[in-house]
Amino acid sequence: MKPWTIFWRVRLPLAWPIILTGLRVSTQMSMGIAAVAAYALGPGLGSYIFTGLAQIGGKNALNYALVGTIGIVIIALVADAVLVLIGRLSISKGIRA
Repeated sequence: MKPWTIFWRVRLPLAWPIILTGLRVSTQMSMGIAAVAAYALGPGLGSYIFTGLAQIGGKNALNYALVGTIGIVIIALVADAVLVLIGRLSISKGIRA
């Protein structure tokens, strides 16, 4: 076989589960970093978390913190589910087992 054929038919299918795992891990880490980035006045759900923490003892402090936290968790779970689905559809059965 030619080198490109070896790459596309042998090496890439064997490496694909590891590549997808790296994508899943980096996606989850970026969700956590995006939440913390709101501390530097960036946009996102992290601003709700920091607003709630800044207003501790206030009437809606817990609500702000929960909305931000649950929102980030839901987005992270949806992104992870999409990547798992892509893995299920694209990884051959023999490698998955």
